[in-house]
Amino acid sequence: MTEEKLLMEKTFHETFTGDTGRNLHPIEVLGAAFVEEQKNEPYDLTDIRFAQGEVYFHCKDYEAAIFKWESVQNEREPWAKKNIADAYYELGMLSSAEDVYTAIQTDGVVLTMEVSLQLFSLYIEREKTQEAYRVIEKALGIDPDYPNVSSIARAFYEGQQDWNNAIELAVREALRTKDGKWFSVLEEYAVKGYITSFAPAYFHDLLIASYESDSRQFRGLVAAFWNSYKVEPALHIEWMQTINTIFEYVQIENHESWDDILSLYKESFNGFMESGHLIHDLQPFMPGLVTNWLKVSRAGSSLLAASAVLAWNDVFSYSLEPGVAEEAEALLIESAEDARFEDVLLFLNRIMAWSESNRVPVGYKTKWMSEQLMDYSRNHIVVAGSVSSGKSSFVQSVLGESIGESEGSTVVYTYHDQPVEVSEIHGEGVRRVESIADFEEVMHREAFVEYKIPSDFLKKNSAVLIDVQAGQRHQDDLASFYPVADGLLYVLNAEAPFNAEDRQVLRRLQEIDQPVKINFLLNKMDKVGVHPDDVIESVERKAKEWFPEAEVLPYSSLEAVSIQRTGVEAFMTRHYDVSPAYIKAERGTKLFYLVRKTLKDLYSIRKNKEIALKESIAKNEDILSRLNGFHNHLGDMQGEKIALIKDSFHERKEAVKKEIRTEIPNILHKCSELINEESDYKNIHTELNEAMNTRIQEYLQNDLMPRYLDSLQEWLAASKHELQESQEYLYEMSSTFNGLFGEERVVLQCDDQVLDDWRRDVSRMGTRAQIDKENILLRFKPAQFLLKSAGKLLGVLPQNKTLLYNQYKRYLENEDYGDITESVVTKFFLQFDLFEKSLEQDIRSFYAQPFHQLSLTIKGTEGEIMEDKELLSEIKADPERYFDPITLFEVKLLQYEYMMKASYQPSQKYSR
Repeated sequence: MTEEKLLMEKTFHETFTGDTGRNLHPIEVLGAAFVEEQKNEPYDLTDIRFAQGEVYFHCKDYEAAIFKWESVQNEREPWAKKNIADAYYELGMLSSAEDVYTAIQTDGVVLTMEVSLQLFSLYIEREKTQEAYRVIEKALGIDPDYPNVSSIARAFYEGQQDWNNAIELAVREALRTKDGKWFSVLEEYAVKGYITSFAPAYFHDLLIASYESDSRQFRGLVAAFWNSYKVEPALHIEWMQTINTIFEYVQIENHESWDDILSLYKESFNGFMESGHLIHDLQPFMPGLVTNWLKVSRAGSSLLAASAVLAWNDVFSYSLEPGVAEEAEALLIESAEDARFEDVLLFLNRIMAWSESNRVPVGYKTKWMSEQLMDYSRNHIVVAGSVSSGKSSFVQSVLGESIGESEGSTVVYTYHDQPVEVSEIHGEGVRRVESIADFEEVMHREAFVEYKIPSDFLKKNSAVLIDVQAGQRHQDDLASFYPVADGLLYVLNAEAPFNAEDRQVLRRLQEIDQPVKINFLLNKMDKVGVHPDDVIESVERKAKEWFPEAEVLPYSSLEAVSIQRTGVEAFMTRHYDVSPAYIKAERGTKLFYLVRKTLKDLYSIRKNKEIALKESIAKNEDILSRLNGFHNHLGDMQGEKIALIKDSFHERKEAVKKEIRTEIPNILHKCSELINEESDYKNIHTELNEAMNTRIQEYLQNDLMPRYLDSLQEWLAASKHELQESQEYLYEMSSTFNGLFGEERVVLQCDDQVLDDWRRDVSRMGTRAQIDKENILLRFKPAQFLLKSAGKLLGVLPQNKTLLYNQYKRYLENEDYGDITESVVTKFFLQFDLFEKSLEQDIRSFYAQPFHQLSLTIKGTEGEIMEDKELLSEIKADPERYFDPITLFEVKLLQYEYMMKASYQPSQKYSR
């Protein structure tokens, strides 16, 4: 045993006791040695004291041990100090122990490591975490191979949940020792998700070392790292870049299982294809991904990887190393795996969901078609023809069902063993049609109808008939149903076959890159007259010029439907009845066509949307300018109507006032005729006052008010005309703006209640002509006072009555009565004045709703403009956010196509 090991384990005293002291206590042996050494000249008791200290320490007599070690001053002095610190540690004197440990000076690695580990334990106990970090890192730097030091460090880091230091330690030790346990530790850390704070490139050398040490452990480590990094998109990309470089060194052995890695490649490829990444983000690593996927697939399933390589290479030419595509093609030919059309359908659903989220939905019609393609139990026959061909009548005759004309929309007839059920298929989904009126309305909308009927013809032939109008305006509709067609029966009018409209439609069908069995039905044969066989022969010859495999079926609307239906069934059986296996293969092609058409439509939808947004902005800005101008004009019009109606009312009122101011004094002056020399002059003033008020009331009620009411009725009629004129104008403007908007958005309805209120108020005021009596001759005016006094004093004497008569008459005929007149005017016109003051507010209330509607429309239009501009800006600013996913969808579609070719045509070469 080396001396350092003896010193480290505190067994240096065994060098004294040895075999001879086996039966004696070490204290006794060392005591004897101590006595014996003292006999020497000179003597050295240092080593004996050091040994005695060890024995005392083991006997837990720490004070005695410290006493012995304090006297050691030779080469073992650093160890003695370390032992003294150990004793302090055992005594619980941690501060003293720390002071001694830190004061030790030595070049010895073992002593340094032992002091470091003791200090580490002391710092942990004293909760001095930073000092513990410092001392364990120092120890690892001095000698990582020192027994247990790396394990102690790992346990410490894990206890602190310091996964960064724990991972760095594991990586260093794995690279240094190539010990499998450290690779296992890192795999555990990866599984728990602790590694994501490190860039994947940090582990490059580690993974290479793992592969060189143990390929099985390498696969587990790669899978753990992959699963950890795939959660964060940015790290996932970095990981793929790192693993691409690593797999350049990897050799695949066929006897090894790489299933986990293959699954991860598949998941990552699909994820990158579907998660909205931009192409410039994928191009740096995707060629390496598919290349290495293909490499790994040699030991397992190659269908997915090989098809992915070929698809990526088709879209991004020259991005793969030479020979990779050729290898993929060879592996694809050899593949014995099967692909599923259901996966393509799910893929189409993902495209549709993406289009919805990007506010460019492709419409429910596409989903409906995909579902029809997956129904292998029925043939879908499109029946098309020009307007004059009698197509729909033919369809209804063979079905035995009449639904009226369907020239404006497509009708799909399917078998249904229940009563007739009609549904509208539109952009957003399906809606049941409950009535004939609803059905006729659907016929004029951009939708089509699914008509489920208990038809023996459909049941017997396992058929779905799609009645499509094929006129010039509906060619796009015909083309849109082409992907779902197992066959097409084109109806010709026997009187004018292959007319200009027919030829135009047939040319369009030839342009569609999708094979469909096309045959012809020659309708209205009963109207041909002589030589019908010549007509049939001519049509058959021209039909084959268009489509060489086409056949022609003559049909007459006058012959018995039941007989001809048999002929139609035989014709369809002969030309459209095929095996389910053949249908499945054909439907696969059609499904791919539908997906590709959908992707093509997404490009055009986006471009059309940009154009539509620009047009919408321009249109709405023009409308907004008109709205604002009209809003100002309406304000001017309202002001004009207020002035006109108020002025008219005011003029009529002032004219009446003027009359009153003239008539009242005259009435009062004429009251002088009410007196004579025989009048009772003691009470004449009271009687005259009453009579004067009576005459005023009679004038107001019986003369003035009827005429004034007639004038106000004229005013009401004129005002009604003015306001109705405004309303009619507003109706015209509503229609104009709704025409500009293309929808019923503006309703400028005024408040007609205003006119009713005015009629009621005028009628009410006309019944209130009675005013309070005026104090005409009973006031305390000097002239009146003298007259009243004279009447009382002199009125009883006959000779005085002539005098009084003359005085009263003169007074009545010459009095001014101006104040009386103004009082009457004020009282009489009080309600009319109040009415006049309310006219402006009433007229404003008449126009209030149009102003409110205009304000809402202006605000809404401004909002639409802002929203459209923001969306247009978004579209223009980042077009790749839209177009890149479509390109990646094309890659995925190509992958599915290659897979299907491998499954159904294994001998075919795979090049595009």
